[in-house]
Amino acid sequence: MSESKNRPDSSRRAFLTTAAVAASVAVIGLRPRTAKAAMPHLSEADPLAKSLGYKANAGQVDKAKFPTYKPGEHCSLCRFFQGKAGEASGFAGCQIFAGYDVDAGGWCASFNARG
Repeated sequence: MSESKNRPDSSRRAFLTTAAVAASVAVIGLRPRTAKAAMPHLSEADPLAKSLGYKANAGQVDKAKFPTYKPGEHCSLCRFFQGKAGEASGFAGCQIFAGYDVDAGGWCASFNARG
């Protein structure tokens, strides 16, 4: 018998190994994502929060200092809020306050109604 029939084809082995690894990576990438870890809640004392008039309760906004505030506006109605639109309570991320969760019932001067 010839030696070439007894030796495994190295290019075929390399292909099968690569295909197995690629399939494993694809399966791992498709698994459902777990819930994101909660971030710390934004404090009204945070310097950026203070400068934007953030209040965890929109009803406590100083209307004289922030005349753009309109009753009924709150974080969950803002386009920067990363939770479910219209949530009455709870916390979620905010594009303005990266690294923090804001109160769905809060408000800041960056409020921009969802379109």
